[in-house]
Amino acid sequence: MTAGTMPYSSPACPPAALGKPPWFCLSRQCPWRTDPVALDAFYADRKLMWRNVLFIGLANLGWGLSLTIVGPLMAMKLLQLGVGENIQGTMNSINTTAVAFLVMLFSWMSDHTVSRIGRRKPYFYISAPFIILTIVLFPFFSVPRFVWWLLGMQVMYLLFMDLKNSTFSLIMIDCVPRGMLGRTSSIFGIAGGLMGFFANWFAGDLIYLGERVPYLLGGAVMVVTTLSAMLVREPPVYHPPAEPFKPWSTFKVAAQDKRIFWLMGGVAMIGAYAAINFQWLWFWAFQTLHLTRKDIFQAVAWAGLVNLVLSYPMGWVIDRFGGLRVVVIFFVLEIGCFFLTYLVHDKLTLTLLVLVQTIVFPLYGAADIMVFKSSPHKDIGSITSTNACLRNLFNGALAGITGWLIYLTGHNYHTGFMLGVFFSCVGMVFFIIHHQKMKHPTAPASASASVP
Repeated sequence: MTAGTMPYSSPACPPAALGKPPWFCLSRQCPWRTDPVALDAFYADRKLMWRNVLFIGLANLGWGLSLTIVGPLMAMKLLQLGVGENIQGTMNSINTTAVAFLVMLFSWMSDHTVSRIGRRKPYFYISAPFIILTIVLFPFFSVPRFVWWLLGMQVMYLLFMDLKNSTFSLIMIDCVPRGMLGRTSSIFGIAGGLMGFFANWFAGDLIYLGERVPYLLGGAVMVVTTLSAMLVREPPVYHPPAEPFKPWSTFKVAAQDKRIFWLMGGVAMIGAYAAINFQWLWFWAFQTLHLTRKDIFQAVAWAGLVNLVLSYPMGWVIDRFGGLRVVVIFFVLEIGCFFLTYLVHDKLTLTLLVLVQTIVFPLYGAADIMVFKSSPHKDIGSITSTNACLRNLFNGALAGITGWLIYLTGHNYHTGFMLGVFFSCVGMVFFIIHHQKMKHPTAPASASASVP
């Protein structure tokens, strides 16, 4: 029997009597259970795997490209309308703290959803219309008298992004054997790198065609690529809930071996500088370096070409070596990126910084994959959502603190960067503690938290 699966059905309800699964069910009385033979056959079908990778990639690619352009434009427009770093940082803090708990509910729901179209796709289809509608309507309300409407739209946008990210992001982990996650994910980086370069390079020209053009075009791309997700065939995993959801349910699953919480703490904090840099890079370039939106887009665009060349090698490194060694390399290089920020003064040096960080930051994936590899198929959402909860609680507090810190220090973004470096160092200490604890076989035999 494949790890993490359950009997197909009870003797009183043979498979032939069940017919097709329901369109959507979260009931504890649902008779459907995973058939280990069918699940093994699913993962043995390499043609199906690559077909799924193609359509998951198209969906993620379209959304990623659109949000890469529209997201910074929305944030900078709010800044121009008087919604400063302190307010935007606080909004991000509240949302990230809320999603720390919502991700557990949403992931738990998708783990236990029984549906003929899969466990993850129903939530994608629910969230997509609200997200796309917000993006399309945003430029029509981006005037001072509608600021409160914009903030309300942002709340709706963030809530449904939380739903989408907590569920659909798991579909790749579901559809691909664990040992190939790094390499298959790298394919998205290769395709996204090339398209991302052209999208960012010409984003400034789109703005000059009209302020609404990037939003309307981005919304159209998201609609088309959302439809491609319909062609993804999810694995036949049917795992109805055994009990109602409780806020501590996912922690209960993860706590089979409590040492994993040292790992999760390290995962949350090790990328603190990278998270802060990602959040405030556009504002820093706009406010401190005084670059235009077109200049910033073109500086960021070159990162796509780096991804084109390095995505597969990076995925191979993570799959081949993984674990603590790659995390240590990421940590050292991440701190180096912080010191490079002091050399950035114009578009050229910003471009060089972005190129270096594009090489370094993907190595953070090795930390997350350490958690993925410790998770059985049936509870992958519970364990990854526990990890996400801890990370989001931390990132939520960090976003609020850095937003106010930058605002109160007269838009000094380096104060935020320095705080990120401090917490990255604390995260490295957590990884070392976890590594030391894993040397001692104190976990119960059934625990699934050991990391290769």
